[in-house]
Amino acid sequence: MNKTNKNLLKTIGPGLLFASSAIGTSHLVLSTRAGAHHGLIFFWIILAVLFLKYPIYEFGPRYAVATGQSLVKGYKAQGKWAVYLFMAVIFLNMFSVTGAIAAVTAGLLKTMLSITLSMPIMVGLVIAFTVGLLFLGGYTALDVFIKILSVVLLITVSIAFFAVLVRGQVPPVENFQAPNLLEGAGLALLVSLIGWMPAGMEASTMNSIWVVEKMRTTNYRPSLKESLFDFNLGYLFAAILSIMFLIIGAFTVYGSGQLLEGNSTQFTKKLLGVFTANLGDWSYWIIAIAALGTIYGTLITVMDAFTRSFVRGILVLNKNPLPETEKQAALAKYYKLLLPAIGIGGFSLFYFSAASMVKILEFATTLGFLTAPVIAFLNIRAITSVAIPLEYRPSNAMIGLGYLGLLASLLFAFYYLSTLV
Repeated sequence: MNKTNKNLLKTIGPGLLFASSAIGTSHLVLSTRAGAHHGLIFFWIILAVLFLKYPIYEFGPRYAVATGQSLVKGYKAQGKWAVYLFMAVIFLNMFSVTGAIAAVTAGLLKTMLSITLSMPIMVGLVIAFTVGLLFLGGYTALDVFIKILSVVLLITVSIAFFAVLVRGQVPPVENFQAPNLLEGAGLALLVSLIGWMPAGMEASTMNSIWVVEKMRTTNYRPSLKESLFDFNLGYLFAAILSIMFLIIGAFTVYGSGQLLEGNSTQFTKKLLGVFTANLGDWSYWIIAIAALGTIYGTLITVMDAFTRSFVRGILVLNKNPLPETEKQAALAKYYKLLLPAIGIGGFSLFYFSAASMVKILEFATTLGFLTAPVIAFLNIRAITSVAIPLEYRPSNAMIGLGYLGLLASLLFAFYYLSTLV
């Protein structure tokens, strides 16, 4: 293996963590539901969203490799107000996202293994297990786990996808009419998918943190080209899987009159039931493993990311910057305090809203949609600051596309809010 390939292997990781944080919510749940309820019209919507939001996410690893710091540091350079804004976005999302994803994970486990424990107990066990894994393994174990999981996901989802293509689309029932996309449940699903395709906008900041952690644990600082290769690999992986899940939903449910709704157990039973009804019993475990890997990969990455992001926000607000060794000790200390707190908060939100997992998820993703322009604005300011050397700055076209994405998200957010008035 030559030096270039060895360096790429040292670099790969944060991009796959980014993809894993995305594919559970926006792909398994939202993309599948979009295809199931509205057909392939979402194909073009997903492509447009992925294109317009790409620069904002890309600025995360670009900033990290250019400065050796996460975007949180870039927000601090703009003023404390920027850090407080970012932390507010994280605080608004971390409990609802954790609760919703843990509920889907628990529902899948309960359905797959015919476990008789109650859902609150299952959700509590899933969250406690995840906290324990992150305590024991840290970033290095998470990095290895996600690489293995990505291979499993690619294989299982591909098998399901091609089986669905071979089987063909289900015939529509008589007088079938798709729900209206711009009102009611259709608009809520559209907003959710746009807000979390391929992930919440705060994932750009989380990605920059993972890049910094990767550099620290490997003691290797990649070139811009190597870092963007890793990011683009993860982004492409997330994009392909989003289209696969959309087509799977469209071919197996759209036109049948069924809806993928309900609480966590009902949703997962419907999801697995649809596949076995259309493809046969042989597909059950393929789909179940793909679904569980997808959703649990998201749970473990977002719990890690929310914790790291919030802790770094706290430390960066410190008036007197700590030496590197003290900084790492403080990060580890606060990480172990905050991670269980996020788990408890996510569990509590699920416990008091367990009647509708989809509603919790829609609440979380709508928040992500409405707060996305804040992160987009801060990222553009950070990557165009004087702290970025010229050779690391994005092209004018890339910055222009970033502003276009920001404008589009603002306009659609205003449109959505106007429908609520």
